[in-house]
Amino acid sequence: MAQFILFPFMAQGHLLPFLSLARLLEQRTGHTITIVNTPLNILTLQSILPQESNIRLVSLPFNGPEHGLPPNCESTDTLSYPLIVRLIEAAHTLQPTFDRFISTIVRGEDGRKPICIISDFFFGWTVETAHTHGIFHSVFVTGGAYGSAIDFTIWIHLPHAKTDSDDFQLPGFPETLRIHRSQLSGHLKVADGSDSWSRALAPQMSLSLRSDGLLFNTVEELEKTGLEYFRMMTKRPSWPIGPLSSQKRKMASGISVDDCVSWLNLHSPSSVLFVSFGSQNTISASQMMELAMGLEESGKAFIWVIRPPLGNDINGEFRAEWLPEGFEERVVERKQGLLVRKWAPQLEILSHKSTGAFISHCGWNSILESLSKGVPLMGWPIAAEQFINSKMLEEEVGVCVETVRGNRSDIDKGRVKEVIEMVMGETEKREKMRCKALKIKKMMEDAVREEEGFKGSSVTAMDAFIDTVMLLEQRTGHTITIVNTPLNILTLQSMLPPESSIRLATLPFNGPDHGLPPNCESADTLPNLLFFPRLHKATQTLQPSFDRLISAIAREEDGRQPICIISDYFFGWTVEIARAHGIFHSIFITGGAYGWAICFNVWINLPHSNTDSEDFQLPGFPITLRIHRSQLSRNLKIADGSDSWSRFFQTQMSLSLHSDGFLFNTVEELEKTGLGFFSRMTKGMLWLIGPLRTQGRRRKNSGISADDCVLWLNLHRPSSVMYVCFGSENTISASQMMELAMGLEESGRAFIWVVRPPLGNDINGDFRAEWLPEGFEERVAERKQGLLVRQWASQLEILAHESTAVFLSHCGWNSVLESLSQGIPLMGWPIAADQFYNSKMLEEEVGVCVEIARGNSSEIDQGHVKEVIEMVMEETEKGKKMRRRALEIKAMIEAAIREEEGFKGSSVKAMDAFMDAATRER
Repeated sequence: MAQFILFPFMAQGHLLPFLSLARLLEQRTGHTITIVNTPLNILTLQSILPQESNIRLVSLPFNGPEHGLPPNCESTDTLSYPLIVRLIEAAHTLQPTFDRFISTIVRGEDGRKPICIISDFFFGWTVETAHTHGIFHSVFVTGGAYGSAIDFTIWIHLPHAKTDSDDFQLPGFPETLRIHRSQLSGHLKVADGSDSWSRALAPQMSLSLRSDGLLFNTVEELEKTGLEYFRMMTKRPSWPIGPLSSQKRKMASGISVDDCVSWLNLHSPSSVLFVSFGSQNTISASQMMELAMGLEESGKAFIWVIRPPLGNDINGEFRAEWLPEGFEERVVERKQGLLVRKWAPQLEILSHKSTGAFISHCGWNSILESLSKGVPLMGWPIAAEQFINSKMLEEEVGVCVETVRGNRSDIDKGRVKEVIEMVMGETEKREKMRCKALKIKKMMEDAVREEEGFKGSSVTAMDAFIDTVMLLEQRTGHTITIVNTPLNILTLQSMLPPESSIRLATLPFNGPDHGLPPNCESADTLPNLLFFPRLHKATQTLQPSFDRLISAIAREEDGRQPICIISDYFFGWTVEIARAHGIFHSIFITGGAYGWAICFNVWINLPHSNTDSEDFQLPGFPITLRIHRSQLSRNLKIADGSDSWSRFFQTQMSLSLHSDGFLFNTVEELEKTGLGFFSRMTKGMLWLIGPLRTQGRRRKNSGISADDCVLWLNLHRPSSVMYVCFGSENTISASQMMELAMGLEESGRAFIWVVRPPLGNDINGDFRAEWLPEGFEERVAERKQGLLVRQWASQLEILAHESTAVFLSHCGWNSVLESLSQGIPLMGWPIAADQFYNSKMLEEEVGVCVEIARGNSSEIDQGHVKEVIEMVMEETEKGKKMRRRALEIKAMIEAAIREEEGFKGSSVKAMDAFMDAATRER
């Protein structure tokens, strides 16, 4: 049986979309799907997989402590932000094991090699592995095309390092596209090519661009610009196949779904603001205080998923001292706010009719969930491509108003209140954003719709991808294999349905050998950002194992080697392995084409290191595209090519660019610009096959159940709630968190805020009240204005709820897709990686986002938070445009993945094209 091998990076925002992709491939091909990862992540996936799934989970040995990671830390969920780069570095050590795994498959069973390797861009080296074995390779971009295209470009070229200007152009991108330094994550801002982030990311991004094609968890109609960027950079097919179905990851919550829904039921339609910064993001204590005050003063009902502010363990207990005195009591008493610890049922909240807007970090998953429910966003990007996601949603899509950028910027309650009123008040802006969000919701529904005579763009893209990979074989005869380290394979295995035939292959991985903590095999499990370069470096050690795996596959069964290797760009070295084996290779970009095109460009070229200007151009990109240093993540800002981040990313990204093609979890129509950017960087084909169906999220501790979240949303009128979440791996600073809190409260808008400890603390630790204004949570909860959720929320449910109006997001691509697939505009707060460019694209290119802040070190005050909330959620012209645009994007996304008799959406066609390319006889 033919086999697909999927190799996601060790982070929730990557593992879950990859699992969704695996399930989609399983459903549409009937072949063996194998997910490879580290042991703990495999356990996590195993716990999520339904019993009937036949998806295989394979563990790769991983020893986090060997890479400077804490014990049992194999994903970013379990790591503090500074340790994430160690995880990225450690991931490189998976290359030998992964290579051996592929070799084993080639040699075993019927001797058939896998027909496709789909990797994360973090594993750009998998392009080499795939090509070494003659396997088709695709990179699956779990984020948006726009944000990813920009993120790739910035990380690869570092244009901001070559200018002193605050804003700058991206090489090869249109001259009109400019990035501001505030749209760069902290580590990207300082990246100079020599820093650990640059070394970890740029090489993998470059390698990923050499994949045979890219899959995106996005919708063609939503990301035409971003997809164009990617196609321009890679010259490869891009398949936007999203939004993928969200996978449910069980997490401990401070509220049940029923309680949440009950609370929402108390509010009128579109009257509640959902506030969440994702599972790995948080804001500063001061931002949190201002946000709380802004929320309370706004008078709007809100659900706020709260986490400890920056500098604290994001997964720790939340202390009342982090909110204004009496805040939670007041908002709870008057039913204005519902504060949820750690986790909230985000999808249920966004799905509720009372949710009117979402204050989000603009992580792509949150964006997708928000827009898929027609909920506009208030962007608060914190890291990665979230800044660009926020930018795209506001400028390109029109469904987001950026409240503030990052978790270190100043924001006051006035700004929070202003934005809340803009987005949720009776403003023209609100109406436009809401209408746009609803259009995007419909667009996303159409993209994944498949009915008699009709196939949405994402369904068409997926078919095109599958046809490309399996041209020479029957579509029901292939094996899909996902490769990863042991713990990640266990995670994937737990998520696969029992009937799935996807195979999971484990590559030996010992994190401690690379300085990683024990049992840390994914970014999710790293204690802080400092460990990420170690994880990056460690993943490179997987290459020999992966090569042996490919060789082993060729010896299995009928002696046929895999036909395609699809890897993450972090494993750019898989391109060489694929080439060596004569296997088609594709990088799967889990983010957006736009954001990652820029990320690749910046990391590979480090253009910002060659200028003192605050903004700069990207080599090879249109001169009209300028990136601002604020749009660089922290490690990218200081990258100089010699640091660990630069060494990793430049190598893997550069290798990835040699893949035969790129798969993007995005939609052609949404990311034309991003594809254009990518097409400039690679000669590989680009396939936009998103948005992929979101896989059930890995079980996490949550402060609220999905039912309770929905109940809370039910309390609010349609399109009235803002959802705020910075993703599972991002957080904002303590000051930002304080300002955000005050801004949310003062905005008066209802919100759900997924709170995590602020920067400097364990993001997975307990959230302490001290990180919010005193009494903040109590006040907003009392008056049903805010719902603070600890750790994790059921994002899809929140974004899908009719009450959700906007998503204040880090602009991680999965969040972007989830938001837009529900027609929810965003307020971008990019924090790291491609998030800055996702925010940029969503604002400037798509018009569904307003960037509220950049990064977790920028200043933001409650006034700005309030201002952006008002802009997006009030009946302002901006808000109305964003909502209308978000709805258009939703419809576009739905059409992209729709497949009916006589109709195939762009993502369906892209998947078909990908499969044709991958299975073409060589």
